[in-house]
Amino acid sequence: MSTIKAPPIYKIIASQFVTVGLITACGYALLGWIVAYSLLLGGLICAIPNAYFAIKAFEYKGARAAQKIVRAFYVGEAVKILLMCAGFALTFNYVQPLSTPAVFMGFVLVYLSGLIALMAMQADKKRRIQ
Repeated sequence: MSTIKAPPIYKIIASQFVTVGLITACGYALLGWIVAYSLLLGGLICAIPNAYFAIKAFEYKGARAAQKIVRAFYVGEAVKILLMCAGFALTFNYVQPLSTPAVFMGFVLVYLSGLIALMAMQADKKRRIQ
């Protein structure tokens, strides 16, 4: 019996959501509730749009779907940017009290966790090929 592996992009998205949980828990333990939910919001502002993009961009497969793939990438990226802008706007307009540095730190840490996961996956793939 064979198992179906998740595409690599979903591993990156999963790592981002795990990072959101970890930074929120650490923020609460070390700096309190306001920093914790500020980190949570910043992390979600990054992770949710990225997850949408991943689902949208990798919706189609194969050479016959080339035009659909290109369109999906453009639409996915545009919606991702709009979701991020909306997330920041809603957070800064409606959430009080808020730690602004923690919101941006959450965003950056989750973004970096996706990059680190991608680099780790590429390094693992190179090791398996050699």
